Amino acid sequence: MKKIVIVLLGMFLLTSCVNETEDNTPTIQAKFNNVNWKAKETNVSVDASGSLVIKAYRGSEVLVLKTSSPTVGTYVLGTSSITSMGTYSVGSALNVIEYNTRVVPGPVFRYIEIATGTGYSNTNSAQALGGSGSGFVLKVTTDSSTGSIATHEVKARGSNYVAGDNVILDGGDGNARFRVLNVQQSNGVVVIDKVENGTITGTFQLNAVNDSGDVVTFSEGVFYKVPMN
Repeated sequence: MKKIVIVLLGMFLLTSCVNETEDNTPTIQAKFNNVNWKAKETNVSVDASGSLVIKAYRGSEVLVLKTSSPTVGTYVLGTSSITSMGTYSVGSALNVIEYNTRVVPGPVFRYIEIATGTGYSNTNSAQALGGSGSGFVLKVTTDSSTGSIATHEVKARGSNYVAGDNVILDGGDGNARFRVLNVQQSNGVVVIDKVENGTITGTFQLNAVNDSGDVVTFSEGVFYKVPMN
């Protein structure tokens, strides 16, 4: 009985090692509109401006991820800067449909705090004023002594905002400010986790839009030990 257990354990360990080796193969893969997607060919390089350019090919499909630097860090897509962006194209040379993380109007997806302001009170419906759109609403809690914004979360994303919009929170002394980073149709993030021995490893996700307003989604994206040119 002990021999059987030892043999089975050995087979299990061998199988585990094989699977781990297969899983550790250099690759770029993701969920494309919630369906498994894996590149057949890859190309990673640093362009003349110093940006990292990751290209993944699968048949007539091309996914391009560009970050402003080839160093470890987090790079946000869909912002007012084109130094970091994502592009997905599909089709023949005569009929290519392209989706990218361009600046387009839409509901707020990601935003940042610029100034916490003063004189505000806790509320579930702090309206954002200014910018290109309307209807962006935050739930906020405040510092009891200064009325500055302590925490905030989205209650309504609004519509027709664009990346780079600056808004002021209504109420208080009118001096709490936020900036829209990207919108729901065009956003994403590339995280470079490791650069070593001429390879690059990290994760990504993005929503990209075409000229007709159609959106494609890459989620749970991984680039693992992909060789750099």
